[in-house]
Amino acid sequence: MHSELYWIEAAGPYKLAIMARPRAGDWLEDEVAHWKRSGVEIVISLLERDEVGDLGLGMEAALCENNGVEFLSFPIPDRGVPDDVKFAMRFATEVAGKSKTVAIHCRAGIGRSSVMAAAILIARGVIPSAALSAIEKARGLPIPDTDAQRDWVMKLPT
Repeated sequence: MHSELYWIEAAGPYKLAIMARPRAGDWLEDEVAHWKRSGVEIVISLLERDEVGDLGLGMEAALCENNGVEFLSFPIPDRGVPDDVKFAMRFATEVAGKSKTVAIHCRAGIGRSSVMAAAILIARGVIPSAALSAIEKARGLPIPDTDAQRDWVMKLPT
């Protein structure tokens, strides 16, 4: 069984998904190959360095590269938000400008993933409340994890 990709409809012509972290160990290469078969061109990991080690995902970047999937790391503390709004929005705008199919993961694919997906949608012109609604609909459960994460998204410049 692979990590489920939750496709967000508000992404327009660009496909955007959130997901839980991939399975590790011997399954990791299979996960990355599944992403590639699903059309994913860019994977963004929001895990912090210690989480990557604890979860056994140290080879994720290399396996993405080997499978022709661009790997980007933008660490955000668990249940947290990016420290620098301007830096985060520059990153989101850069990703949005690539016009590629993007999948974002944190640990559970709920909090941090929703925050970054919302930032990318906002960079594409979606208003914050609509971005959160579209992500919640795709994920099928309340997002993000914390009120602080929701507040952070709602205050993003549009």
